[in-house]
Amino acid sequence: MENKRKNKPKGGRPVKGENKLSVPINLKLTPKDYNSVKEKAEILGMSPTQYARELTLNGSIRSRFTLEELDLIRQLAGMANNLNQIARRANIAGFRDVYSETMGMVEYFKQLVDDR
Repeated sequence: MENKRKNKPKGGRPVKGENKLSVPINLKLTPKDYNSVKEKAEILGMSPTQYARELTLNGSIRSRFTLEELDLIRQLAGMANNLNQIARRANIAGFRDVYSETMGMVEYFKQLVDDR
């Protein structure tokens, strides 16, 4: 029984190998500078360490989606999901049965657009 366990592959994520981040660099900042780095990293959805690494290695930061943009993308994906569900019901039950639900969604979308 013990022999089976020795030959069994280990679970979990494989080791990164050469690309593993294992060499630390110590960087001292004033609290003001650290807060500035932290705020800029949060705006880009990164940790301060990721932000400093990107800036050090590349000289600039690739612009990622802001947290607000990510939230809007999630909302849009939810709306697309709702629209797909309505289309599926319309195809199964006939369009007249889901007309009122569809119009309700149209009004909801109009309100979202007007609120922006």
